[in-house]
Amino acid sequence: MEEYLSSIHIHPQVSSQLNKFRIFLGVARLLDYSISEEVTKAVEDDFVDMRKDDPQSISADDLHRMLVVSRLLSLSLGQTSLSRDSWLRAKNIEMLRRTRMEQHKSVNGNEP
Repeated sequence: MEEYLSSIHIHPQVSSQLNKFRIFLGVARLLDYSISEEVTKAVEDDFVDMRKDDPQSISADDLHRMLVVSRLLSLSLGQTSLSRDSWLRAKNIEMLRRTRMEQHKSVNGNEP
């Protein structure tokens, strides 16, 4: 992986930005973080509702991904616990990511 990344010619400003993201991700793993009972219940309810709407489109992996995004989002905002707002923003980010992935599949003709 490092060999591949070193072979790519990246503008120094972009490289600096990538290093900042790497440092943030490394530090974020070490920070204290919690999810209250109230927010845990809201996340569970949201997940159940999403599964009810379309059981094939939402999996436990999707829930895990949204929890990781919400954790990183919260920590980037200086919050040490998940808020309902951060959870909703993370869900929206995941929805946007999925939409882009679907568009990318359509453009490249990689539909199943």
